[in-house]
Amino acid sequence: MLGRDRFDTTELIEVFVTAKGSIYQSDVENCLYLTFSGKTSRLSFQSLNDLKKIIDKVDLGHMCTLIEHADIEIILLKDNCFVLSGIEIIYLKEILQGAFTMFRLNHIITDCLDRLVIS
Repeated sequence: MLGRDRFDTTELIEVFVTAKGSIYQSDVENCLYLTFSGKTSRLSFQSLNDLKKIIDKVDLGHMCTLIEHADIEIILLKDNCFVLSGIEIIYLKEILQGAFTMFRLNHIITDCLDRLVIS
């Protein structure tokens, strides 16, 4: 995890932002920065994709029905560990879904523009 002051936001491209967190892209460093729950994590695109797959598989219904256990999920990636409550999983899921929607939208727009140039 990196402190918020450890990277220069002038080099970053905003991918998706909510009140609970954000994802920025660094073309210079070829990575993404996920800011969530007061922490910033530097991730490769593959790690972000892996995190999304893990978050999408979390059974929130089951998590909320566990009375004798805490409602937390521990997610381990290569260089990152996330300890999330049920509500934090919902917030992070929103950020990840938004970011991947923006990636797809960017791809669609680029594809359309490329077709216009070729035509």
